[in-house]
Amino acid sequence: MNQRVAPPQPAPHVPADAARWMDAMRAILAITVAFSHGWGLIVADHRPGDALVGRPFFFLAGFAHPAVMLFFVLSGFWIAKSVASLNARGWSWRVFLSDRWSRLAIVVYPALLIGGLIDAAGLWWLRTPTHLGQTDVWFLPSDLSPALTMKALAGNFVFLQHIAFHPLGSNGPLWSVAFEFWFYIWFAALWLAIRRRRFEPLLLTLALGFVSPMLAYGFLCWLTGVAAYHLRTRSSPRSLVPFGFILGIALIWARMGDWFGEDLILASAAALFVAALAMRDPRFPAILAPIARFGASSSFSLYAIHFPIMTLAAGLIVGPARLAPGMAAIGVVIAVLAGTIAVAHVFSRLTEARTAVLRRWLTAPRGAAQPAE
Repeated sequence: MNQRVAPPQPAPHVPADAARWMDAMRAILAITVAFSHGWGLIVADHRPGDALVGRPFFFLAGFAHPAVMLFFVLSGFWIAKSVASLNARGWSWRVFLSDRWSRLAIVVYPALLIGGLIDAAGLWWLRTPTHLGQTDVWFLPSDLSPALTMKALAGNFVFLQHIAFHPLGSNGPLWSVAFEFWFYIWFAALWLAIRRRRFEPLLLTLALGFVSPMLAYGFLCWLTGVAAYHLRTRSSPRSLVPFGFILGIALIWARMGDWFGEDLILASAAALFVAALAMRDPRFPAILAPIARFGASSSFSLYAIHFPIMTLAAGLIVGPARLAPGMAAIGVVIAVLAGTIAVAHVFSRLTEARTAVLRRWLTAPRGAAQPAE
C-alpha cells in the first residue's frame, strides 16, 4: 500500500489570486445550497397568483443541484493538485488516505452526530410539523424514523449514504460528500494504475459504481475538474468573459429543466471556466477577501451542518403549512440563513480549523513523541 512511485515530478502551483477566486466560489456555492434548502423548508411551493416579490427567490432556490456540480469540479481540480503534489514528494497511500479522510471526517462525523441529535429532538421530543412530514417538503423524507438508526449512522460513517444506506436523519445533502470520498480513492487508484501499469487493489472499490450508477455518473462530472487542473498549464486566454458566458448559459439552461446529460455538460462548462481562471489569474479584490476566507475555512462546515439546523428552525417557525411567499417569508429565510452561517462558522473553528492537527496525528510514526500543541 505504501510503495512509492518514481521518479517524482514537480507539481506546478496554482496562482494565488486564482485560488482566492475559487475559495470565494466555494463560499457562494455553499450559501446557495443552504439558501435553496432554507427556502424550500420554510416557503410554500410556487402557485399561480403568488406575489411577484417571491419569484426571483424561487428562481435562485433552484440552483442547489447545479451548485453541487460546481463543487464537484472544484474538488476534482484540487484533488488532482493534491495527487500531483504528493507524487512530487513520493507517493504514499497512507499519507493520501489520511489527508483525504481527515479532511472529511473531522467535519462530517461531528455534523452527523449533532445533526442526528437535532433531528431526534425535532421528531420525538418537539414533534414539529416539519420533522413529522406534515409540510410536504419534496426533498425531506416524510418519515425520518428509518434514517435515525445506529445502522444509518454506521453507514454514514463509512461514506455509504445514498449508496447503500439512508442519509442520517434529515441530512440528505451529505450524499455528495460520500460520493467525493469514493471519487478521491477511484481517481488516485486509476492514476497510479496507469503510471505503474499494474493493478491497484483499491480499484476494486469501482464496483460501487455498479451498485449506484449515480455515483459512477457523478465521477465523470468530477473528472472534469481533474481535466481543468491539467488544462491550466496551457497558454492563458485573453479574457475570462467568453468562459464566464458559457458557464452562465449552462447554469441557466440546467436551471430551466431536467435535461439528459445536463450535469456533465454543466460540469464541463464549469471546468473550462476554472481552467481559464487558473491560467488567467485575475487580480482578486481585497474587498472580497472575507468571502474567500469563509470559503476556505467554513464553506464545508456550512454545507455539512446547515440542513438539520434549518430543518429545526423551519419546524419551530412554520406550522403544518409553510409560509406564503412574500416579504415576511423572505425575511424569515434570510434570518435563518444568516443564523445558520454564523453557527457554521463557529462549528468550523472547532472542526475544519483542526484538520492539520488530525492529519499530523494520523501520519506521525507510531510510538514517536508528540509535540505539545
